[in-house]
Amino acid sequence: MDKVISKTKYSRKENKKFLIFHMMHHTSTIYFMFFFLLVLIAMTVNNVLKGQNAMMSIILLGLTMGIIPFLFISKINEVVKNETPEKIKSTDTIEVTKHKFSRSNDVIPGKAVFGWNNIESFCETDDFFYIYNADNTGIFIKKADIIEGSVEDLRKLALNNLTPGKKGKLPYKRYGRVKKEYNAMMRSKKVQEKALKKANKK
Repeated sequence: MDKVISKTKYSRKENKKFLIFHMMHHTSTIYFMFFFLLVLIAMTVNNVLKGQNAMMSIILLGLTMGIIPFLFISKINEVVKNETPEKIKSTDTIEVTKHKFSRSNDVIPGKAVFGWNNIESFCETDDFFYIYNADNTGIFIKKADIIEGSVEDLRKLALNNLTPGKKGKLPYKRYGRVKKEYNAMMRSKKVQEKALKKANKK
């Protein structure tokens, strides 16, 4: 099928999942936090080994490790709480074809339309497709909310229409169980290809 349509009613829980994914994979903030934490761990270990302000270093490390997740969660909750009452009651309809993406909302006028050439990253997780434009804005499609077409149809549309990057690789990324299953399939395929080559040589 050359068309996939999904209808997703606003869900605070699912919006949080999208924001967590975004902060973990598409912002530099999380990398800065981890870098800072690694530096602090190294300093703490060094101070403990040298016996210099060991207790103070351990306390500081413990406080930092507690504050970082708190700041992370607080930022996400702040964004979610600022959603308008109209948005909370709304339903997103996303239509995907081999030519474009169209996104509309039943309480917000207008329609957002963009092409495959605008896609910077197409990410698949166990339950969602997270799709990012070149300007780093994104939409998500919940697999269970696809009402026309299928998950496999959307995969095929992405693999056939995404624009390869500078190295010729498609910006299609897999996470979680989806990634494990794909890697297992590719390993199995390579084993079969090697076995076929050996059989042909004989």
